[in-house]
Formats: sequence, C-alpha cells, structure tokens
Amino acid sequence: MKCIQCNENEPNKASGLCDACEETEACKINGLLYLPAAGLIFSLIFLPVELFDLVSAISAYFSRSGIITWYAAGAAALLLVLIGITAYASWQFFQRKRQTRRAMVIYYLAGVVSALWFAVLPVSLFGATWDNASIRSVLTAVIGVTCWLPYFLKSPRIGQVFVR
Repeated sequence: MKCIQCNENEPNKASGLCDACEETEACKINGLLYLPAAGLIFSLIFLPVELFDLVSAISAYFSRSGIITWYAAGAAALLLVLIGITAYASWQFFQRKRQTRRAMVIYYLAGVVSALWFAVLPVSLFGATWDNASIRSVLTAVIGVTCWLPYFLKSPRIGQVFVR
C-alpha cells in the first residue's frame, strides 16, 4: 500500500499519508483554521459596506441637523480602524507570516471594542433596546475572545502553520 497523496512512500496507519506528506499537510491552512479564515474574508467584504452605510446615514443626519455627533464620528473612525486591522490580520494570516498570532489577537480584541461601541454603548447611554444584531455582535465578540484567542495563543498547530 502507498501514500494516498504521493503514491510513492509507505503510509502511516492513522492518516494514510507518508511522513513527508503529513509534514506538508501540517503546514497548510485547513481544518479548524478555515473558520477564522472565513471570518476574515467576510469582515473584509462587509466592513466597507458597513462604513458606506454609516457615512450615508451620517451625511443624511448632517444635512438635516447641521451637526455630527461624537458617537457618529467615533463610529466612523472605529470602522476605519477595524478595516485596517482586518486587512493587516488577513495579510498576516493568508501569507502565513510569523506575526499572525499577534495580528489575530489584535483582530479579536478589536471585535470586542466594536461590540462595545455599536451594541453596549447605545443601550447603556442612549436607552436603546437590544435587538438581534446587537446580541449577535456581542456573542460573536465573546466567542472570538473565549474560543479563538486561546487557540491562537496556545495551539501547537498555529506554530506549525504560521511560524517557519
């Protein structure tokens, strides 16, 4: 019996791959790493759309009232920073750079700041009610911090994939 990938060497019983193919597979982005990869891609797509919607709402409000509130200005600045952080984290992640751990920690912590600004702050300061989007935002940030931060900080798999 031969390796299921290269058809040359004797395979290991557990995986069906030879040692060389197992080492190559261990350095790829696959398995659980597809989930943060998908999150980065979705963030890269939807953050600019959210920024456009926010700037449209701010300009419509400004044309009616003549002022821009501190909350709206902070939200626009935060979205610009989030786009930059997401682009940086995506570049590090998909290029499999050594700094990926740090970039992903910053990315997930920025998600917490975003959830606090867009979900918790309006409820606590302005008396807004919790809606599905706010709850989803907070839950996404909590899951990111409680599940993915320990994974990126402690998992030996991250060292195999992102540290050369």
